[in-house]
Amino acid sequence: MPTTRRSSAVPLSLVPVIAAAISATACSHPRPLDPCEAENYTQAACDSAVTRGGYWYSGTWYPHVYPYAAMYYLGRYNSFVAGGGRVRSISPTVYVPHTSTPAARPSVVRGGFGGIGSGHASAGS
Repeated sequence: MPTTRRSSAVPLSLVPVIAAAISATACSHPRPLDPCEAENYTQAACDSAVTRGGYWYSGTWYPHVYPYAAMYYLGRYNSFVAGGGRVRSISPTVYVPHTSTPAARPSVVRGGFGGIGSGHASAGS
């Protein structure tokens, strides 16, 4: 009796189902909520994000260049609320790095004299 071999290829009808499952699991990570967006606005976190060039969200650093001063985002938030916009209630702790994070933000090394220059910084004082 001859045996029939079936192809191990995935039927085309299953491709959309597999793609949907993959994208659903990829979206299971929380999308970072920018603290300067009007619907997520958190003043302390926004001020810090503008100053530091990014923000922490659930223990992950998200670099972001803000084109305006922090007061601009406060104004957008106030206009949003005045227009009847709904604000998400977000715990401020979501914008704090985990305690295991060594620094308040990833180190940035910029050019300079390093240890040599630091020894001469107070020479003229």
